Amino acid sequence: MEMIYNLLKFRIQKKEVGMRKSNLFFIILLSIFSFSIAQDIEEILPDEAYKMLKNPRTYLVDVRSIAEYVFIGHPEKAYNIPLMFWSEEKQKLIPNKNFIQDLKARFTKTDTLIFICRSGKRSLKAASIARKAGFLNVFSIKEGFEGEKDEQGHRTINGWKNRNLPYTYSLKKEFIYSKKE
Repeated sequence: MEMIYNLLKFRIQKKEVGMRKSNLFFIILLSIFSFSIAQDIEEILPDEAYKMLKNPRTYLVDVRSIAEYVFIGHPEKAYNIPLMFWSEEKQKLIPNKNFIQDLKARFTKTDTLIFICRSGKRSLKAASIARKAGFLNVFSIKEGFEGEKDEQGHRTINGWKNRNLPYTYSLKKEFIYSKKE
């Protein structure tokens, strides 16, 4: 009987140790999850981005294709560094393999970079890529340049352009994309 008692006692103690180990594992997992949440990219509204641009070393990076930047317009003083290029051959957008090198050629890793695209999806991806490459202060404009679609499928809801923030069709050499060979 004493042997059964000791065996049960040992199993209970082993379970408690196992529970402590699983609690420790849970705490570590929670810490990692919290850290990854802290690494998430902050999405901001166009109005907030516009105000932030008044700060020194803060830049707006338009990650839309060259055609979108030229023909649809772009925020004033927005640097065009496409995340993707239009491929006539493939009839689709293809990744800019030099995206990070293009960013590094114009900005330092401590500059504040605010990314914008048409609706907010590519800019969020671009900000995430930049963060992983070591850029410390990155943001994404959640409504993008054109905003959301209305009932007719036109982009007339919110966005930089629809909030009447300054934009232009003018092309200035210091802001347009030029491929580095």
